[in-house]
Amino acid sequence: MKKVAQTIFLFSTLLLWFPGIGQDKTPNTNYTYKKGEPSGIGKWYMGREIAYVMGYQGMQWLDRPEREEEENTTTLLLNMEIEPNDNIADIGAGSGYHVFKMAKLARNGVIYAVDIQDEMLEEINSRKERDQIKNVRVIKGGEKSIKHSRKFFGQGTYGRCLS
Repeated sequence: MKKVAQTIFLFSTLLLWFPGIGQDKTPNTNYTYKKGEPSGIGKWYMGREIAYVMGYQGMQWLDRPEREEEENTTTLLLNMEIEPNDNIADIGAGSGYHVFKMAKLARNGVIYAVDIQDEMLEEINSRKERDQIKNVRVIKGGEKSIKHSRKFFGQGTYGRCLS
């Protein structure tokens, strides 16, 4: 018992002596701060301004026709190297913009569209039914976790995750 108490004391002393030794204090040079668009937060990552969190009210903006030209989403999907049997989780799926593009590529796999907003999930479900897309599963997520279970995700392996 004395040895355990000594070990705990030594460990506690070392923690007090070297606080935060594991934290990286060097600034991340990928981020810059400057005035930008009203829809942005003024923080830029690799040359692109970070937007505010998107609510369902901005759903039409997510599906805008010029999005491909502005964001080059085709390159994103090509870089993911999606295979026909892939199972992919899109965390924060929004209106399903990427979900349905990935569903065509992973035609024998499953795309899990996870979002916390019911309105976004309703939109994905409507489009899924309208276009008769069979390989998309809609999952209501939470603010701190996906709340997934084997009931939804099964026991498959997930080669890709888009968030």
